[in-house]
Amino acid sequence: MMTYENIIEIASEVANNEKIIKSNLTLVYELDETNHRKLDESLFYKTKQHESGIKFEHQEVIEVSIGDVNFKFIKKNLEN
Repeated sequence: MMTYENIIEIASEVANNEKIIKSNLTLVYELDETNHRKLDESLFYKTKQHESGIKFEHQEVIEVSIGDVNFKFIKKNLEN
């Protein structure tokens, strides 16, 4: 299961690897629906959005940027 900690670790590995060109780099992950929702909710609370009164609403596409590394998490289409 993809977690916030995994995202940080991957971003760190990419950032520290001089062989990886980071300009316009976006890593896309397809996650099953359960993992996708759990990650979305985890990121919502880790970024403390709830403290400003925002209510959690599950997003179809989750986008995260850490430094020069961009992540996009989409739900895996199990029909294909």
